[in-house]
This record gives sequence, structure tokens and C-alpha cells, in this order.
Amino acid sequence: MMMRTFFISLALLTVSIVVKAQNVESFFEQFRQHKNVVLVDVPKELLSLGLQVMGSKKGKQWADKIERLRILSFDDASRSVRRKFKKAVKAFNWREYSEVIKDKTKYSETRIMTQGTDDIIRRLVICTTDEDDSALIIIDGAISSNDIDSVLEEAKDL
Repeated sequence: MMMRTFFISLALLTVSIVVKAQNVESFFEQFRQHKNVVLVDVPKELLSLGLQVMGSKKGKQWADKIERLRILSFDDASRSVRRKFKKAVKAFNWREYSEVIKDKTKYSETRIMTQGTDDIIRRLVICTTDEDDSALIIIDGAISSNDIDSVLEEAKDL
């Protein structure tokens, strides 16, 4: 009887974790309090200042298009926390996002997804899960495919 109660409790816990992580914002809420998980939240004003100071030709243009940058880093988190994150990412319902890139190996997975229209990306999500480190990066704004092409061109010149 005790074992049955344990498994039912474990099942309910698992379901509650999966249900909780049905909004990409919930990853930040769910994991930021864990030890050695780092949340970096850069508002538009600070991001704008940083991009302008870099002296890039496109810095001002990008500063106007990006509203917010958030990074959830698991580099120094325990293996169990990274595993929980990996399970939450796997269980997350990504149907509201268009997958741009998915690279999966035996131990790691990287996904780049977007939300928006064919012309404007409103949210760019970069998620990587690995045995040694993991990260979630979300960029909110209004980024066009031409903007991305111009950044790629500029990166070739570096």
C-alpha cells in the first residue's frame, strides 16, 4: 500500500511539473531559484546602451528592434537540476513556435525556435540541453529576416 501511494504521488508530481511548464516564461520561474542557476534579464534600455557602445554599424538598428533579452544559464548547476531542466524542455509543448534549427546528439540537443509571422520574428528562443551545461535564451522584439541576413553578412567581415 505504501509503495502504491508513493507511485501515485510521484505521478502527480510529474504531471504538475509538466503542466506548470506550458508557458516558456514558466522555465524562468521554475528554475531561477535553484542553486547555481543564473538568470540574466536585460531590459531594452540597457541592451540599447550596450549595443550602441559596441560601435557596430548595426548596433543602433538592433537596439530599436529588441525589447528584452533573458538568459537562464545552468553552467554551474547540479547535474540533477540540469536533468530536471532537460525533462521539462522535452515535455514542453512547443507547438506555438516554429522550429528553425534542431541539432540532437546522444547527450545534447539545441533548438532554435521563433514566434511571429513570416516577415517579423516576435520571439527568438534558443534552448540547449547538455550533460555539462544547459541554457535558455529568449529575445523578444520585432526582428525581420533582413535584419538577420545583415547581421550574418556583418559577422563574415569580422
